[in-house]
This record gives sequence, C-alpha cells and structure tokens, in this order.
Amino acid sequence: MIATDPGLFRLPTGDEDRPRLLGSHAAESGLYFWPRRRRCPVSRTPVADVELGPTGTLYAWTFLHVPRMGNVSFGDSGGYAVGQIDLPQGVRIQAPLVGSQDDWAIGDEMGLTLFPVGVDDDGNELVTFRFEVVR
Repeated sequence: MIATDPGLFRLPTGDEDRPRLLGSHAAESGLYFWPRRRRCPVSRTPVADVELGPTGTLYAWTFLHVPRMGNVSFGDSGGYAVGQIDLPQGVRIQAPLVGSQDDWAIGDEMGLTLFPVGVDDDGNELVTFRFEVVR
C-alpha cells in the first residue's frame, strides 16, 4: 500500500489500527494545524511537525449528490459525503466520510481510515484517507 500524499498522512505502523494525519504545532501559541505549515499565522514563529490523533468528533456533514458522468461511479449512493471532524488537538478537518446518509449524526466519534483509489504502475494499491463512524 502507498499513500497518495505522504505529506498529508501516513499509513499505520506496528500495532496501530488507523493512519495518522501529519500536522504542525506552534509552541508559542499552543495551536495545532493541518495540513502542515512552516510558521504559525498567529505568533509568526516556526512550528514543529506532529502527528495528529486518529479520532475526533463529527461537527457537521453534508452529502453531495453527483450525476453520473462517463465511467465515474459512486455506487448506489449517487454521490458522497464530506464532514468536518474536530480532533482533540483543536484542529477541524474537512474530509470525505465512509458510509451512507443514515450512518452519521452530529457528535459521532469518527476515526481516520484508508480508502483505495487505484493501483500504480508496479501494482501497488494507492490509498487516501476518509473518516468513518467508530462503533
């Protein structure tokens, strides 16, 4: 498996069950950011690279209805969902969601998961991330 953008997230390692988002932390302001930054926009000081927690709370979501075009298919759903997830570090992530419209409710615990998007020329599976309800 290969991450589609190793600058945004990393694959699980060892006994981890979820991937990790790669963010930044500004010691002076105490703020966390995703995606990574070079400087804190508040204190204007350098930041350190950090890994953000793999779970958070669903703040909001919407479902995008998409008409079929060419060979693009969203299965039987006719679209896809995007949610805003609040991580414990205070970062709000906007990302696609796994599931259908009846699966989510504001306040649900959400976990980062991998989602296959293709195969590279060497036959390796390419993955990106989405959030799913933690049950």
